Amino acid sequence: MVSAGEFIMGTDQAREDAYPEHKIYLNAFEIDCYEVTNAQYWEFLEYIKKTNDHSKCFKGEPSNKDHTPKFWDNEYYNVPDYPVARIDWYDAYAYAAWAGKRLPTEAEWEKAARGSDGRNFPWGNEWDPARCNLSGEPKPVGSVAAGKSVYGCYDMAGGVYEWCADWYLNTYYTESPYKNPKGPDKAAKRVIRGGSRFSKPFQVRVHTRKSEQPDLFNLALGLRCAKDVKEK
Repeated sequence: MVSAGEFIMGTDQAREDAYPEHKIYLNAFEIDCYEVTNAQYWEFLEYIKKTNDHSKCFKGEPSNKDHTPKFWDNEYYNVPDYPVARIDWYDAYAYAAWAGKRLPTEAEWEKAARGSDGRNFPWGNEWDPARCNLSGEPKPVGSVAAGKSVYGCYDMAGGVYEWCADWYLNTYYTESPYKNPKGPDKAAKRVIRGGSRFSKPFQVRVHTRKSEQPDLFNLALGLRCAKDVKEK
């Protein structure tokens, strides 16, 4: 669980869309330590195929969507303990809802990766190629243990990008609320975070922002789930 409280989000030292550095307060939340694997996603696909139950899917998803990742039958990609990839935002949303969870907000994702001290990478401030997967090749989830965040989250730098719940707006940080920001009401793209195995070091900094159209995919774009914490 990620405890309630403030953390430092954004930066004054990088791209304009991550400016300015600012403090955000988040309620406590849960976030998975690992990205969703092919094996876990396969269970969701089997459920959809058997039941045709799309009740938990996003109401505005494209019609006739079956949520099968691209190249799902390719043995290079579908190793059970690899992170699922080649999915669009609607796939990620549907899986998370089916699992009884949800996609993290962009702010939740950054706090889980960064902690509260404003570091540059999940493991600290200094770049270390041994702590993440930028090899260009997929690896099993959790295989780079030295790169986990202060909250015990693995693979938040490199490997696969991760879909977030928010719409993306490059100026959002100049207008976002202090408490529990959830992104703009509408935009053209959704937020993705964390970089991928094809990224450069500067692209996997915890404050680096990126986006993608919700109905598109790439070879290294997956997800990690989050969940609300009930107040006592």
